[in-house]
Amino acid sequence: MVRADANTATEAAVDRAVAFSRAMVSGDADALEELLAPDFTYTHMNARVEPRGELIPSVRDGRRNQRMDFEQLWTRSYPGVVLVNGLNHMVVGPLDKPVAFDSHFTAVLVDLEGRWQLVAYHSTKVPEA
Repeated sequence: MVRADANTATEAAVDRAVAFSRAMVSGDADALEELLAPDFTYTHMNARVEPRGELIPSVRDGRRNQRMDFEQLWTRSYPGVVLVNGLNHMVVGPLDKPVAFDSHFTAVLVDLEGRWQLVAYHSTKVPEA
């Protein structure tokens, strides 16, 4: 029984992490409002830390990623917390000068009052071969 609950929680948290990537590609600031915890931070591959209060307004102003596709997902779960790790194939920047790269990421999701919210997303660029 506990295992089934843990699997359900993990699946819900993974779904929310994937929803974050979709919102970043579609430029859906309203979805981000619902997905991100009030103290959310996004640590970019260049070590820049972007809080929720900067990210959402930038998306409202038109920022979006061209691509953000997750694969090789694996999870660890603890009571009320799920960590999602994986590989992210990204394309960012303006349409006429896209920058493509892969990154490994960690997404930390916490069950806040019965709703899984993203509290941290950390990205590290995969070195080019």
